[in-house]
Amino acid sequence: MLWLQGLILSAALTSLAIAQDAQQDQQATRLMEKVGAPSQFVMNTFKSSGMLGVKPHTLTGEERQKIKAALAALPPLDRRVLLDRLDDLSFIDGIPGEGTGLTSPGAHHGHYNITLRASIIDESLSTFLTTKERRDFTSDDSGITVTVKGQGTDALHYVLLHESTHVVDQTCRVTFTAHSKFVEGIWKEAHTLDAPWNTGPLNETFFRTHKPLEIQKASAVYGALSNSPFVSLYATSASAEDFAELVAWDEVRHMNGHLVIELTDRHGAVLKQWQPLTFPGVVKRFEYVDEFLANPASFKACAAYKT
Repeated sequence: MLWLQGLILSAALTSLAIAQDAQQDQQATRLMEKVGAPSQFVMNTFKSSGMLGVKPHTLTGEERQKIKAALAALPPLDRRVLLDRLDDLSFIDGIPGEGTGLTSPGAHHGHYNITLRASIIDESLSTFLTTKERRDFTSDDSGITVTVKGQGTDALHYVLLHESTHVVDQTCRVTFTAHSKFVEGIWKEAHTLDAPWNTGPLNETFFRTHKPLEIQKASAVYGALSNSPFVSLYATSASAEDFAELVAWDEVRHMNGHLVIELTDRHGAVLKQWQPLTFPGVVKRFEYVDEFLANPASFKACAAYKT
């Protein structure tokens, strides 16, 4: 009888997996209907920031397949919220390599547009992360450089994880809720760090001051990061970015992904290395992410997305 019970259980689990895969594909197909040209408002936003050469990107069939796969791989909550709240997803050419895009208000109240740099579709995660991270430091004649290695997914999926989480945050009011476990003891306000994070290296980075630090300070900065609740330096820029980074990297972690930050000398030899996904303060917060994604209705504004 035990073998029969095992066979029945196995068949049930297989049927459940097939149903979940079908739902993922169906939701991704519906989300692809939102992929189109950026609005004039979005184009004007980029141009007003100095990106005068931006233009809509025409997607190839292969690119559309990559986008659909990335959308299907989003957490169920993200897909459901995007189906309800996303007006359009668009891709444009002409954004500098260190830029990603924009999540902005849509045409309807409580709705949003996501606009991304088109070249990110074919970019590796490591290239994307390293280009972004190197903005934080100025080089000198020491030859020391910072390199970020990301494994487990590509830049497109990671960025969609991050940007879709912004829409989830706005919808569910995660970082806007008083005493939210994602902000309490870390953020006083959306852009103001709480003690002790409001003093020291983490409050002096490019992502907070828009002024790069000397590369010689990199070791101290990442040392401070390793003893903090932040998964990346970019996460220190605002509570919304902190939450988006946390969710994105938690998902990558569940895909057996890795994140490694290295300082190397002029010959490429590794001087120091950090693995943010293993930082104690980050690991604890990953538990909060898992709890939230399993029970989004724990935030009142997210009651409609009860699992």
